[in-house]
Amino acid sequence: MTVVWFLILLVLVGAFVSMPFWRDRAASSTEDPEIAALEAARESKYREIRDAEMDRESGKLSEEDFTELDAELRREAVGILDRLEALKGEES
Repeated sequence: MTVVWFLILLVLVGAFVSMPFWRDRAASSTEDPEIAALEAARESKYREIRDAEMDRESGKLSEEDFTELDAELRREAVGILDRLEALKGEES
């Protein structure tokens, strides 16, 4: 009889602990995949900008090369942000 109660308790604890994962899956399935892709692209572009800044600081990029690269990366980031804002505006 003790084993049965232990198994019931184990199942209940497992269900309770895993509940946040159930909610995240349900929330992410309702999210627009294009918005999710753009948000990932935005984070990637921000990472590229930070990497370019670190390359300049470490001497891997000249100031002139950095200026060109930084302007291009920021222009691309603004494009991503504009598309993201437009899609989110359509959603609401």
